[in-house]
Amino acid sequence: MDKPLFADVSHALHVSYLVLSLPPRQKAPFRNMLIQLLEALDEPTLAQERWLVELRGEVSERGYGGSLSMDEYRAQCAMITDAVKTRLPSPEYAAVLARFGHGPEKLAGCKRLATYARRSSGITALTLLLDLTARHYLPKQQRQDLTFRALADKHGGSPATLFRAARWMDQNFRKLEALAIERLEPSFVAHGVVPDRTACDSAQSVAA
Repeated sequence: MDKPLFADVSHALHVSYLVLSLPPRQKAPFRNMLIQLLEALDEPTLAQERWLVELRGEVSERGYGGSLSMDEYRAQCAMITDAVKTRLPSPEYAAVLARFGHGPEKLAGCKRLATYARRSSGITALTLLLDLTARHYLPKQQRQDLTFRALADKHGGSPATLFRAARWMDQNFRKLEALAIERLEPSFVAHGVVPDRTACDSAQSVAA
């Protein structure tokens, strides 16, 4: 039996939000994006390898072993993001949006987390907290204009205070993301979206 298309919950979330950020009827960019995602996998499953061959050759619009069209794949991604929205508490949902969302969704997640951080981070100014949250979710190489000194000059306060708040965010936002993944995993496994890590670990133990 083929393994699920997604390697784990994080992979499912990353791909789903990325897929849904693309216009639904622009099939060429959609196909190219899927090819890039599949090519980036270190250990693709048999289903993933077969789908990559079909996408590269544009054999048809049906992938995943001929059983899942691009529209159906997009619908599956929508079901995944809907599960995130309906199953997670608000702070965990915000963390998922901020980590995996794109455009307006990512901004919405950052705004929710900024409000969440207001209670315990040591800073109450929402505009400053939003900048710090956005900084947290930017790659390090894109943070040049969001140094603690620059943010302190823009909003007031000391760089040391901003540093402490950023450290609080790093610890607590990561915890929220981990809790969200842990909460989503049982239902994702049950619906065949991701493999059962417990079963995989047991099989590896037996093989060893």
